[in-house]
Amino acid sequence: MTKETGNKMDFFGGLMEAFKEQRHVDVWLKAGDQTDAIPAHKLILAARSKVFRNILEADDRKASSKETITLSEMTKGELETFLEFMYNGSLPDTKLVQHVHSLYLAAEKYEIPYLQATCRSQIIDSIDSSSAFDVLDLAEIHSDEILEGAVSEFISSNMEEIAFSSKFLSFVESNPALTVQTIRDHFDKLRNE
Repeated sequence: MTKETGNKMDFFGGLMEAFKEQRHVDVWLKAGDQTDAIPAHKLILAARSKVFRNILEADDRKASSKETITLSEMTKGELETFLEFMYNGSLPDTKLVQHVHSLYLAAEKYEIPYLQATCRSQIIDSIDSSSAFDVLDLAEIHSDEILEGAVSEFISSNMEEIAFSSKFLSFVESNPALTVQTIRDHFDKLRNE
């Protein structure tokens, strides 16, 4: 490792150290499945998320010395991973893979485009025949055109295998309109080849 790389790691690692050592924390976050709150820094949350900025800058919260914000949609492990991303701007692959769907949802809810793009890339890279319809449903629910385009392309390219899978029938039953659109997209692709 070069001296420049080491300096860069020390520079960016300082935020994570402040988090781990709980230096000058001024807000506590609580997951839906825990009673203990995790200490954090308002400045980091507000800098990374427009939603947190609005929450933390609301007039009625400014006077509070020990604020606790509950993120009921997350488990403790998901919240810890979310905060690690907020401080580091990245995650080890194992943590990203493990929590990618909850992080994707949190990124959308708290308006963190970089985290959403990171999760989207991971989801796209992991699309397979068994997950394709779940990903298509996720893309549709969240109006994610990039994700929808990638999964539609995957489905169209693998239609023969996917159409005979057990997941296809349950997807058709629960999403008839999306199924019709997916099949039309497949035939449009074939026509244009």
